[in-house]
Amino acid sequence: MTIKSLAVALFSAKEAQWLIPAAADMASRTGAHLTGVLPMEAQVPFAGTEGSLVSYGAAFIPEWQRQEAVAIAEAFQAAVAGRDFLSDFRQQPLGSESAENFLLENVAAADLVLAGQCPKKGSRHSNRQLQEQLIRHSGRPVLILPDGWPPAPIGTNILIGWSNTREAIRAAHYARALAQPGASISILHIGDGGLGLACREDIAAAFDRHGHAVTLIDRERTALDTGSMLVKVAVECGADMLAAGAFGHSWAYDFVIGAATRELLERSKLPVLFSK
Repeated sequence: MTIKSLAVALFSAKEAQWLIPAAADMASRTGAHLTGVLPMEAQVPFAGTEGSLVSYGAAFIPEWQRQEAVAIAEAFQAAVAGRDFLSDFRQQPLGSESAENFLLENVAAADLVLAGQCPKKGSRHSNRQLQEQLIRHSGRPVLILPDGWPPAPIGTNILIGWSNTREAIRAAHYARALAQPGASISILHIGDGGLGLACREDIAAAFDRHGHAVTLIDRERTALDTGSMLVKVAVECGADMLAAGAFGHSWAYDFVIGAATRELLERSKLPVLFSK
């Protein structure tokens, strides 16, 4: 994949301080156009009841949210000033549409979308929801950078989580496309065999034709959940990036049971490439 259009989803001023420089570094190295996207969910306060009807106040943006938006916009402009790539910044106007719609529409043209990790501690629930919808519904590969990730090249040693699913297959090919020339790629299967292992061998052979050293890894299921196992093996391999299919089950299953995707979103110390 040749990256010529790069988008970065921005959710907080604190995150923007490190995420925007990382995005600018990638844009500079790839020669991509960088679009900063700032969704802003308007607040609609509950105002009371009138008979059987519920009334609400007018939608508004709180002052703290306005200050955050100014700080994010300033951080973006400072990071792109004088750089060797083109850029634009898109901030959601009040009352235009939902934050989710604004975010999804403004990343649709990107070859790759960057976003920062949204751990349960230290991030707003609304931001975690937006991040999940970005991965679920944008139709684009989303690279999640862990909190505080410094500007640096990635893709020289990649671990791919394998399963015989559309999501995992797409993630594998996106990861290969982001790999540096001659990069090492490991493809991990967790479980006791089953469907898809022959397909994994075909994928490995295809990646080998691109000049990559491919290793197939198998691990038995343990007390660790799938997300934790992926991170553990990535560390063992010295990987600088993980790739995995995202939210392979229904929304109801993910909500009730939980998902490896959320484990990676919250706990991975490495960049994770997701594809839905």
